[in-house]
Amino acid sequence: MLVAPAVAVTVPAIAFFSAHESTWRGPATVLVVLLAWFFGYFTFFALCLVAKARTPARRRTYARPLAVYGPVAGAAMVGALLAQPRLVVWALFFGPLMAVALWETFHGRPRSMASGISTTIASALLVPVLWMAAREVSLADISGRAWLCFAFLALYFSGTVPLVKSMVRERKTPGFVRLSIGFHAAALGIFLLVGALAGMPWFAILMALLLAVALLRAWWIPHTAARGRAWTARKVGFAEVPLVIVAALLVIATLW
Repeated sequence: MLVAPAVAVTVPAIAFFSAHESTWRGPATVLVVLLAWFFGYFTFFALCLVAKARTPARRRTYARPLAVYGPVAGAAMVGALLAQPRLVVWALFFGPLMAVALWETFHGRPRSMASGISTTIASALLVPVLWMAAREVSLADISGRAWLCFAFLALYFSGTVPLVKSMVRERKTPGFVRLSIGFHAAALGIFLLVGALAGMPWFAILMALLLAVALLRAWWIPHTAARGRAWTARKVGFAEVPLVIVAALLVIATLW
């Protein structure tokens, strides 16, 4: 979730820089946006630890990274805005998503569905952000392919939230597996609708197939667990790696 969208857009961006004459702003902005994203996440993670700390000593320990990660993330965001001021429009997108995640964190629910889905959508937003930054264009000029890739990654990664919960924190909650399967089915349906509006190009078909595989594994993993197969959080995570790699490659191929 943290790395795949960034890599999936940066690789075609580098190819774009190689094939087109561009100013320094495109490459520089992509770099500082990536710095802002990664250090922003580190800041958010440290903030979550501070919020969960039960003693002042632990709180001080977890607060130390904030003094490093926070300023770096802030400086990177300022650098991106200085290079391309039109990027400020993304505050309208990231602001509400981060507000949800922070609200859940400071109310003792850092791993809630709302927090998980808001952060996964924020991660997928890197696709149009970096596409816009690399080409030095406005929000209105972002291609339909970039928006389709955003929808695909947002739906796919959001589905991993209920899947993991169905196998870890909510594995004993009645009906949660059905909720996870229903979520995946809805995600596939939404993407098929979005893809149909885009004319269902070849890459949308492949993305829909991957979402269908994700729907199947949302049923299969809990099903095998109920029949005695041991599924730890670590194993669930490793099982997801092939899907993440394929998802990233699809986005790279689409945006190349």
